[in-house]
Amino acid sequence: MRFLRIRGASALLLGVCAHAPSPAQQQEQQQPQPQQATQAVPPAQATQQAMQQAMQQVRVSAAATDLRRQSTATAIVIARDELLRQGDSSLSDVLKRQPGITVDAVPGRAPAIRMRGMGSGYVVILLNGVPAPSGFALESISPDLVERVEIQRVATAETSSQAVAGAINIVLRKAGGTRDEIKAGSSVIAGYAAPTVVAQHNGQAGALAWTLIATLRRNRNPVTALDIEEGSRPALLRRTAWTDRQVEDMLELAPRLNWKAGPADNFSSQVFVRARRIDNLALENETAPVGAPTAFPRGSANYRSRPLKAYVDGAWTRRLDEGASLNAKLVTSWTRSTAGFLYRGMDGGGALLETHAVASGPVERQSIFTGSWRRPFGGGHALAAGWDLGDRRRSEYRREHQADASGTALLASDEDYRATVRRIALFVQDEWDITPAWSAYLGLRRETLRTSGAGNAAAAVDVRAGVWSPIMQTLVKLQPDAQGRQDQLRLAVGRSYKAPEITQLMPRRYTVDNNNSATHPDQQGNPNLRPELALNLDLAWERYLGKDGKGGMLSVSAFDKRIRDITLDRVFESGGVWIVTPDNAGHARVRGVELEAKTTRGALAGRANLARNWSRLERVPGPDNRIDGQPAWTGNLGLDYTAGAALDLGGTASYRGGYVSRQSAAMASSGTPRRQLDLYAVWKAGRNARLRLSANDLLHQDYIERSIYSSDSGDAMLARSTVYRPHTTWRLVWEQTL
Repeated sequence: MRFLRIRGASALLLGVCAHAPSPAQQQEQQQPQPQQATQAVPPAQATQQAMQQAMQQVRVSAAATDLRRQSTATAIVIARDELLRQGDSSLSDVLKRQPGITVDAVPGRAPAIRMRGMGSGYVVILLNGVPAPSGFALESISPDLVERVEIQRVATAETSSQAVAGAINIVLRKAGGTRDEIKAGSSVIAGYAAPTVVAQHNGQAGALAWTLIATLRRNRNPVTALDIEEGSRPALLRRTAWTDRQVEDMLELAPRLNWKAGPADNFSSQVFVRARRIDNLALENETAPVGAPTAFPRGSANYRSRPLKAYVDGAWTRRLDEGASLNAKLVTSWTRSTAGFLYRGMDGGGALLETHAVASGPVERQSIFTGSWRRPFGGGHALAAGWDLGDRRRSEYRREHQADASGTALLASDEDYRATVRRIALFVQDEWDITPAWSAYLGLRRETLRTSGAGNAAAAVDVRAGVWSPIMQTLVKLQPDAQGRQDQLRLAVGRSYKAPEITQLMPRRYTVDNNNSATHPDQQGNPNLRPELALNLDLAWERYLGKDGKGGMLSVSAFDKRIRDITLDRVFESGGVWIVTPDNAGHARVRGVELEAKTTRGALAGRANLARNWSRLERVPGPDNRIDGQPAWTGNLGLDYTAGAALDLGGTASYRGGYVSRQSAAMASSGTPRRQLDLYAVWKAGRNARLRLSANDLLHQDYIERSIYSSDSGDAMLARSTVYRPHTTWRLVWEQTL
């Protein structure tokens, strides 16, 4: 873990542990060595050798300790066994069961992660402690590639201060291993098969260890939904039934290397090469019992894309004298997505009226260079300082042609733009063991961003922002009682911010193909958008049961966030066209309480969590002037049972409460509650083989999202509701260790 440190090992931060030897190398180091003649060692050198030996012991043993319990920083750690327990095919399915996290898994759209009820724009995704490349999606990475996931509730100076709601750090598995693995199976969704094959090869030659994982997968996502539009002045009632057949084929190669170049140097590298083929076909059929129909009562939309992503990083760590260390990492990524879109607008009888063809080709390149120097000091201090430099460049063309049924051109446009985001960040932090029972973390990060862009269809953009982010966290361990129960208290105070995305700043217009309205507007960026600044306060009480906390744990935490210049969507009409654009809208306050419990009793293991969220937008009139999409209540209840040596059973019931959010005096949105039930069974057919059966969303209950527009006078109203009909996903996988 790059930014969480095991207490009691003040000589070394766990950032060095991120480059610890592989299990095979550890075994090699532990083997007896040939005896050598005893030589006299000067006292200074003896002290240095003793410190190095102590550091090696810390690195080997740290992975076996409870990182969450021992770390000063506030975080939840999901270990590998929990990642693989229910046979999930994506990390988003794992995260939806964690305290304070919900997943906006709307059929037809990529899942969006929420923490504390706040959307994905407030959550930072990290890969091995470094911000993930733009466009990275949690569902695009298999849990097989991951060693653990750290849910960081409070920002840290070393990683990113753009974590208003928190950060999710994905720690990838290291290279090396003794056995190869293969997994083959298929998901079944609404009668459609989605096969997957994952093969892993491990190897080692001397100080070089490697792992290669290859994944071949087909995703099928049949979407069935109903749109209902209701209005007054004029009276209106429209129903549009639509389906979207989504098919994705994916091939991924993920090699990893680790080279121990000497007693003081370690090199590692991670590579992703992912090729996808996407083919979606959507069909719409509208009826209008009241009021006029839209311009195209029937329509079809075909979207095809061939995304290609390449990611490579290289990390170097050197151990220095007196327990110090120096590490650096260079990350580069490249993404290209050639896409074509064809919309066919028809009348109620199916006769073609218009065609809208769009060709686009975004290309994005990103480079990140990070590093840090660390050194323990007397009095239990561990000081670290470092840098984080980023350069992100995006270019995109968009060619649109509209024609009537005879082929006569109605519109021809050829747009392109280029944008660059440069980030410079410096940080310093100190982790201090004040006493054996009291530790503190102090950090300061200065982050500067500059976003610039220009194109042939929009004005140039040049936005600069700089933020100082001081952060303080502390942990107090109380004395265990006679039953081995130990209480801990946590406090964290800090400043974080949320910078606008490129697409939010560029004043380009993205038009809808049919039925432009206040509840279905065009989208346009805002070059005057400012970053959001947040002051954060977090409190937590934890109780660990039994020796080393193996009997379970209880936790109650609370948070309070005050946000300045919060970004809300502003809907307005211009020249008869409805447009939505992001805009800064004053202050907001977000609060919440989270409860978590885990226990183990023999063959049974239970887990439960419950969260209550509140928020208030100061410039928006009430009631329901709260963060968009923030559910008031969320919770999970899970149970696992080991039925002998050959069978594991379990499951999780999840609840996400409904919400009503008002974003302005004119616009409001709502969503109905969602209940999900996931079950799994694992049959262990010997030491090296397993058969896994899992079912996600057995309840598959319909749920509704609704947006409402009311005129200033209140006499006109337009509401748009979408009824989604999800499907149960069945998954059967054979896992074989060779």
